Amino acid sequence: MKIAVGLDIGGTNTKIILADENGEVLAGRQAATPSVSGAGAGKTEGDRIEDLLIKNLKDFMNDEAVKPLISHADLAGIGLGVAGFIDRKNGLIIKSPNIAALNGLAVRELFETEFSLPVAVENDANAYAYGERWIGTGKDIDNFVVLTLGTGLGGGHIYKGELYEGPFEIGHMIMEPDGRFCTCGSHGCLESYASGRAIVDRVIKALEDGAKSMLAECCDGNFYKITPDLVFQKALDGDNLSREAFREVGRYLGVGIANIINIFRIDAVLIGGGLLGAWDLFIEELTKEAFKRAFKPFSANIRILKSSLAKDAGSIGAAGLLFKKLSLSHEAVSQPVI
Repeated sequence: MKIAVGLDIGGTNTKIILADENGEVLAGRQAATPSVSGAGAGKTEGDRIEDLLIKNLKDFMNDEAVKPLISHADLAGIGLGVAGFIDRKNGLIIKSPNIAALNGLAVRELFETEFSLPVAVENDANAYAYGERWIGTGKDIDNFVVLTLGTGLGGGHIYKGELYEGPFEIGHMIMEPDGRFCTCGSHGCLESYASGRAIVDRVIKALEDGAKSMLAECCDGNFYKITPDLVFQKALDGDNLSREAFREVGRYLGVGIANIINIFRIDAVLIGGGLLGAWDLFIEELTKEAFKRAFKPFSANIRILKSSLAKDAGSIGAAGLLFKKLSLSHEAVSQPVI
């Protein structure tokens, strides 16, 4: 039995799984993505993020529950899904807006050297889309877009049953030309209005301006310790500011989805990522805006669906992409020489 490791390296958490060739997850864990100020590729100030990522994976592989699985199977390689702009040909992270310490890192070479295994590297949202197409909600849908709501906002595209291997940075579609600053360096990006970070920024600004909210009594009054999970909990408790923050996410996502529908002839939009649990707080606004703004002939039969793989789609997809890479390599070697 062949198995592969899949890592989904996001702005807040890194998810690691061990999966077989059918996409069945044999083991998994989640760890905080290392946050290292000034310690990117080629820098030596303090702990380097690349060393900490390697340590996370080694700790997983040396876990007492995981080691027997690896020793009794054929470990085919490692798939990496990374939040950022990827040079997949050379295995480089060009830029990661939410994990700046990864900028310029030759991540494929790093992991291949450390583990002596084949490594596939892809953008995390693309890996998520591949996971959904492989074994998830999208397995019977040939043309769809995935939006991953987490610390940031990612996007992946399945076209004619295959992963579109372009950047597809939906989160950096400009929604407001003079809008909020985005970590990518621009202003008014969709991610600045529809993401975990956007939710926190939205409520902090409102609290600084004197808004009344249950959140004002949290974190000992320190607004800057507020998290998306806390805003979600207060929204469930009926807090108006928190609920409005999620409605705003829905509105902007709906506008963004309308743009996508008008450009691509897709059959469905899949929503996933760490904020999927807040579906009921944003889906009404999202649906209203999307169908109000999209061309009617294009949107009449569009389905807006939940991810079925929830938080593991990115890591499962990364493992699947490793299997695909090996399969393509085998096919190339097997081609007869004419």
